Amino acid sequence: MNLRSTTMMGLLCAAGVLAPLQAADVSVIPQPVQVAELSGAPFAVTAETKLTFSAEGAREAAELLAESLRTPTGLELVVGQADAAAAGAVHFELVKMDGLDPEAYQLVVENGGVVIKAGAAAGLINGVQTFRQLLPNEVFAQAKADGVEWSVPAVKIFDEPGYEWRGMMLDVSRYFLTKEYVMRYIDMMAAHKMNVLHWHLIDDCGWRLEIKKYPKLTEIGAWRGEGDQRHGGFYTHEDVREVVEYARKRNVTVVPEIEMPAHTLSALVAYPELGCFGKQFTMPTKHSISPEIYCVGKETTWKFLEDVMAEVAELFPAEYVHIGGDEAKYDRWNQCPDCQGRVKEEGLKNSHELQGWATDRLGEILKKHNKRIIGWAEVLDCGVASDTGIMAWNNPNHVKNGAANGHPVVSSLVRHTYFDTPESKLPGEKPGARWTPPVSLSDAYNWNPTPAGLTKEQEKNILGVNGCIWTDMFLHAPQLTDRPDEGTTRSEAYVDYLSLPRMSALAEVGWTPTDKRDYQDFLERMSSHYLRYQQAGYNFRLPVPSMQVRRMPDGALEVAGSSPIDGGAVHYTLDGSQPDANSPTLDGKVSAPKDAQVKAVTVAADGMTSLVYTFTDQVSKFAKYGTQIGEWKSGQVGDRKPKEVIFDATGLIDRNGTYVVTFLYTGGRQRLDIDGIEIVRNDVDSMGKDIHHGFTGGQAKNNEYTVKVDGYETGASFKVKALIYGDEGSDSNGVVLIRRKED
Repeated sequence: MNLRSTTMMGLLCAAGVLAPLQAADVSVIPQPVQVAELSGAPFAVTAETKLTFSAEGAREAAELLAESLRTPTGLELVVGQADAAAAGAVHFELVKMDGLDPEAYQLVVENGGVVIKAGAAAGLINGVQTFRQLLPNEVFAQAKADGVEWSVPAVKIFDEPGYEWRGMMLDVSRYFLTKEYVMRYIDMMAAHKMNVLHWHLIDDCGWRLEIKKYPKLTEIGAWRGEGDQRHGGFYTHEDVREVVEYARKRNVTVVPEIEMPAHTLSALVAYPELGCFGKQFTMPTKHSISPEIYCVGKETTWKFLEDVMAEVAELFPAEYVHIGGDEAKYDRWNQCPDCQGRVKEEGLKNSHELQGWATDRLGEILKKHNKRIIGWAEVLDCGVASDTGIMAWNNPNHVKNGAANGHPVVSSLVRHTYFDTPESKLPGEKPGARWTPPVSLSDAYNWNPTPAGLTKEQEKNILGVNGCIWTDMFLHAPQLTDRPDEGTTRSEAYVDYLSLPRMSALAEVGWTPTDKRDYQDFLERMSSHYLRYQQAGYNFRLPVPSMQVRRMPDGALEVAGSSPIDGGAVHYTLDGSQPDANSPTLDGKVSAPKDAQVKAVTVAADGMTSLVYTFTDQVSKFAKYGTQIGEWKSGQVGDRKPKEVIFDATGLIDRNGTYVVTFLYTGGRQRLDIDGIEIVRNDVDSMGKDIHHGFTGGQAKNNEYTVKVDGYETGASFKVKALIYGDEGSDSNGVVLIRRKED
């Protein structure tokens, strides 16, 4: 959490701004720092309600609230300046809040009025988003909602963010998304108080930003395929300015990503001379990591980059420009006389250091425009300047090491923030990235962006969090893409689905203090938040029901469950058939025979139906692998190097024969790697070994180990010694089972 937060409440209380508050039953996401219900009457928004502001700096917040209320309420509320709050008004006031976060705000509903105070316009805008969530869910409707009483409870809220960077990356390079959808996505972010749109504009598959000095970047690089298969698009300068201004009014900063030196095939297709050997390429129709790369040994490439960044800097007011820097392949540089000449000229050791040099040179170019660079974690290993921002994605150690070395760091770790992955492995999940395990709603919520072991000063270098929506799946799954001739926008619905509800979880991670975050409480608040999604017209993933299935002592099953969405119901079957809205409703507890095949779905009030929950206990789930001899848990296995862990197989090795030991991952951030096993008798006598490398987690390969036991003795103990470790840490969980092969 931002260190300002530790003294925030003391400062507020000392200044008389806010008295200590108690928790209140108010459903706001992200969870505010402090909330208290007051004893007064609710405040109603009517045609007579005025929206007033104390100074010009507060006008835009009042206008934003008026705009957001206009459609659902049908009210054209008057916005005007006033020196003080009045009954029947929502008043926005800029006040002096020395030492407080610029995004902090106070919202008080009492005495027939509403007052939202902050030290900066950003705080007032955050207050607007909270005020909207205090109103009935229909406030998010895209058409006039009749018969709604637009009232908010008497309440006092103090709030401020834990981190200054609370972002979402939207990849429009692999698959182009319209300007209108980008602005709609900004609305989705702003409703969750997320404040950075990381706009992935450039990649191998598309150049999406108009650069007036190099028109072929978009004439050629923004399009791929031929005829009916041609797809693409780009944003003009006017489009970008419109998006940036739209975002600014909602307290969202737009950070462009302009890749360098790799992921730039779209530029090399348009201008082959930017590559090492000047070869002409074609635009790819499938996603892959191209070996083609900018030639940083040529000064003509640097002239191109200077020109591009000059236009980028003029279009985007953000402090940072993201320069990518990931997944660079050095084959071309290693063969290029110009690049190898640059290595020699600059006294570098290899192409790896050449990337560090090129990154720093680009940083100097951007400094002339009062910009800073941020790049994916690969740049950290290239020896870049300490003021280079780091976006850590594939290794948690990059967060800690970057912050410890003085780099500004944004945590965008795969296992928590890559929302292009599915949420589960349930049948029916929409296609998603499969190179890493699914990122569940719990994964998106239950983590701390600030790693342990940093000093207080080093913790200040953790800027915040960043979720990622990569769109390469559109290049591999035609069923996800739009059909313009049919007027469909399937791609937009898919991006919505990947984002929600995980964006809500990440928003709370970035905003709410760790000690005030509770996953079960979050799920309870989400039950009404899903209705806001529905009103807004967002396509979201409705979770399966929360089920409690117990096997009783006699083997029978006791089945209970609850709906994750307000107004929804749980429908179930016991015969293995697919449940739907016509299946029996689960009301309370029901008994089922021991061989029942329990399945259930969530059905929302509007008929929306979740994927199917299927009950499998340890007995039935792993029966084909044998009998469980143990389990491994987070922290008990090696951290990137083998550790011996012993499992007791006494009684299960009950005769001579061939035994198979299987390792099955069940959860955690890391997969389990296995280097081999040994079966020992009475702790000392080796019965045999199987030494080979296997793994389980996300995918499984070679995770079965076979040993022939010839020395069985009645009454002897038998242990399985295993060399196991997490591939990128020790957060891994699973079970170990043994079975005897039949002769």
